[in-house]
Amino acid sequence: MRLARLTALPDRAGALAALEAIFFASTTRTEFASEAERRAFLATWTGWYVGHAPADLWFALAEDGSGSETVVGYLTGCKDSAGAEALARVIPKYEVFADRFAAYPAHFHVNVRPGWRDHGIGRRLVDGFAEDCRADGLPGVHLVTGVFARNVTFYQRAGFTDALQRGALLFLGRRLC
Repeated sequence: MRLARLTALPDRAGALAALEAIFFASTTRTEFASEAERRAFLATWTGWYVGHAPADLWFALAEDGSGSETVVGYLTGCKDSAGAEALARVIPKYEVFADRFAAYPAHFHVNVRPGWRDHGIGRRLVDGFAEDCRADGLPGVHLVTGVFARNVTFYQRAGFTDALQRGALLFLGRRLC
C-alpha cells in the first residue's frame, strides 16, 4: 500500500476515474434526474480540489496481484479553507464554521472503496495529509460531518478531538503543533 498525490501519478485520468467510482460507491445520494445532474453533484464535492489543489489530492494504491496498482481510496484536501472562496460558493454550508478556519486552516474529505474499508487505509490518508499540513507549518486540520454520522468515532480515534456542533453539522479539529 502506498500513498501518492494526483500530481505524481502517471495515469491521472485513471486515478480520477477511480475517484469518481469510489465517490459514488460512498455517497448516500444514489438517484439523479440526469447524467448532467450526476456530473454536477460530483463537481460540487470534488471539482474544486481537482482543479485548484491537485497536489493535495491523495490516493491510496494497492497491488492488484498482476504487478499493477489499483486505487483503493482518496483524500481531497485544501490547506487554506478561508482563502478558498470558490468553495464557499459551491459547497453547501461551507461557511458555517468559518470562525474556526484560523485555528484549523486545512480541511479534507476522505473515501475508501467498499471492500477495502476497515483496513486502516482511511487513517493512512488522513495521517498523511495531516503530516503534510504540519510540514507546511499549519496549526490544524478539520473536517465537517453530520452529528450522528457513523464516521465520527473514526475521526475521534484519529485525533480530531476539538468538536463543535451547529445544527446537524459537527466540526472536528485536530491540532498539528
